[in-house]
Amino acid sequence: MRKGKAKASDRDVVTVPKRKGRGQQLLLPEPHPHQSGASSSSSTSVPPAPPPESTLVEDENAEESLEFGEEIIHFDSPIRAYDPTQTALAMAGHHHHGGGGGTSSSASSSAQAQEVRKRKSIKSEGSVEVVGPMEVEGSVKSMGAVTFTGDFSVRDRIEAYGDIEVNGNVTCGSKVKSFGSLYINGSMLCSDKVKIFGKLQITGTFECQDEIEVWGAVTINGYMKCNKLTAYGSLTTVGDQSWYEVEDTETVWGAKLIQHDDFEG
Repeated sequence: MRKGKAKASDRDVVTVPKRKGRGQQLLLPEPHPHQSGASSSSSTSVPPAPPPESTLVEDENAEESLEFGEEIIHFDSPIRAYDPTQTALAMAGHHHHGGGGGTSSSASSSAQAQEVRKRKSIKSEGSVEVVGPMEVEGSVKSMGAVTFTGDFSVRDRIEAYGDIEVNGNVTCGSKVKSFGSLYINGSMLCSDKVKIFGKLQITGTFECQDEIEVWGAVTINGYMKCNKLTAYGSLTTVGDQSWYEVEDTETVWGAKLIQHDDFEG
């Protein structure tokens, strides 16, 4: 409904008796070209009903009703919901740039979302899932399982009484110890010894500059490299593109299934 008073000449306006203090006006249609001016002025017949969209004129109480919290919704534009992930800083930048700065404000908020966070250490009494990118100056220790999602750089050791799961890229500058299993979906690089009391499953790459000791089965779907390998269970490579290399001593107490068809060194 468009606001404002409709304009019409005196000959086109008929005043309707007021109903409970409200006045309304009816707009009469323009005379047809074939009708003469005399006949239109002397005619006493009631004119036909005007079209519905042009008959009513807003009264004075219409604008007053909008002052009590009511809102007119136009459905010709999309309805945008509030995004809870948008930070207050990003919203402040959007208002600072104005309506034309929406592109730059979303670009800055995207850059802030990819900014590397820093933590001194991470300790948990139960299972914990951390999301990167993140740099940890100390260690990561959990009394349960640990799940890494994203990119991580851990300067000290990683210890968990449960499983350790990597969904991304993790670099550890010290030892890795898990009383459960180690699942790698991505890549992991360790500078010190890795000891796993459960299974080791690799889907991607796993490099250790020291010894890898695994009490359970080892499954490699990708690539593994270490200085020394001790596996008390079986070792299996999956597919022709999966392989591993040990620079020093290799000890596998279980069955060892290796495919070297596409291996060229």
